[in-house]
Amino acid sequence: MPRSPHPRPWHRGSLFGDGPRVPLDRERRARFRFLLSAHARAGRITRAARDVGEALLRRLSAEGRCDPSHYTLAADAACSARTVRRATASMRGLGLVRWTTRLVRAGWRAEQTSNAYELVPAIAAPPAAMLAPRCGGQAGRETRRIDISYCPEVTPAERQAAQAALAQRRAAIEARLLTGRMVARAGG
Repeated sequence: MPRSPHPRPWHRGSLFGDGPRVPLDRERRARFRFLLSAHARAGRITRAARDVGEALLRRLSAEGRCDPSHYTLAADAACSARTVRRATASMRGLGLVRWTTRLVRAGWRAEQTSNAYELVPAIAAPPAAMLAPRCGGQAGRETRRIDISYCPEVTPAERQAAQAALAQRRAAIEARLLTGRMVARAGG
């Protein structure tokens, strides 16, 4: 029997209390910085996302506590809070950051205070989206391959005729270009 959806989905993954505390030593901080810059160079995250990742790293305490608000990160990275939300989501998709929503009791209800961030500098298996080759920086469409196996063989006479036609076309274009240069020199 399939599970019913959570009645309050905004509480799923939330917790009361401090959240995860994962301290990073010097080597793991350096690895996190390297992964940020490598993903930025590859075009998987933007410059602003890299700056937000650096701001998260600066806000990480020695005990592993990292729970700044989006507005604090936005001020540190010199961007907007909305950009911080997009940046943390893209870093989460790459496996660089995890977070847990922190809640507090306010009378009879629960309110979110902030997110408890966990920086993940481990080099894990890349997501499937990263494995797909990108052609010329285009992420959307792949290059179409055309099957030409059905084309008949070209005879040597046809090949010579095609080469002669190309040479004639090349000569006509070069003549036009030379005439244009002569006119430009005479006029200038």
